[in-house]
Amino acid sequence: MIYKNIEFHNVEEIFEREDGLQLSRIPENLREKLNENAKTRALMAAGCELRFNLKSEKAEITLKKIESVYTEDGICEVYFGDFFNSWFYINENPKKIEIIYPPNIEKLEKLRKEKNLPFDPKLVRIILPHRVELRILEIEGDFEPPSKNQIPEIKYLAYGSSITHGASSIKPTGTYPMRTAQLLGVDLINLGFGGGAHLEKEIADYIAERKDWDFGTFELGINMVINFETKEFEKRVDYFVEKIVNKNPDKYLFFIDIFPFYMDFDNEEKQKKFREIVKNKVKEIGKENVIHISGFDILKSEKGLTTDLVHPSPFGMEEMAFNLSCFIKKYDIIFS
Repeated sequence: MIYKNIEFHNVEEIFEREDGLQLSRIPENLREKLNENAKTRALMAAGCELRFNLKSEKAEITLKKIESVYTEDGICEVYFGDFFNSWFYINENPKKIEIIYPPNIEKLEKLRKEKNLPFDPKLVRIILPHRVELRILEIEGDFEPPSKNQIPEIKYLAYGSSITHGASSIKPTGTYPMRTAQLLGVDLINLGFGGGAHLEKEIADYIAERKDWDFGTFELGINMVINFETKEFEKRVDYFVEKIVNKNPDKYLFFIDIFPFYMDFDNEEKQKKFREIVKNKVKEIGKENVIHISGFDILKSEKGLTTDLVHPSPFGMEEMAFNLSCFIKKYDIIFS
């Protein structure tokens, strides 16, 4: 989405509120049909970026967080292409972020050409806090939107729970989908919704009909294993998987079952059935480009969990990104 010559990446709706611009990662007519957790988390900027070429000497963007279901503050990161530049702490007090090209920008551009890096260093990327509902108060400067040759050609869509959203990741580039995208050299669309990955028909239809992604990972089960019956989960998996596969017959689609969590350490059985449902559905589809991934193959170490024994720690996020990117790299057609 382009607003004031800035690309609002991973943003589908911008609302001009009295207290500033509000962002949503999905269309409003979809958001209002989803469960309450997805409704609120869609307004948090996981995977969202402000992208622009700076035409004026400098730019100033002012942000603040507002009260929401998560109480912690956030971190905003500034990149020039693939190169990290700075970070800012975002809380309820307005924070003005000043953007000036680094003095060695020409050297960064030369390095990009030599090493074939995914992002152009002339492209400013303000990577927004992932677990904060925020407001953009002011945008000052002269901007030009990104061109196609400044960003990765391949787009990666990630759907899932708070784990995909990035819970317990300290910085927005520390989530496993973002780190996976960085390792693969692709561009991320993050559709993780903390507590809200309920596999509704509406979200399946929306993902299936989108034309702006090339491959996807779909984390299924953790948000339903406690409060949903096995039969209802199976029904939703059937529709979710079939809809996305049928509308995207040539894309690589990776369906990930539940990552290890406390029910596994208590030797319970329900989560095992949920995993089997995902595995069996992919097997039933029987296509080489529709692939099941065991959560145990992505998060392998118990040390990668936080004390709630559900959410991965920053260490766990790194392990997941490494293992997932290595798994996906085996399918060379994605990157040809």
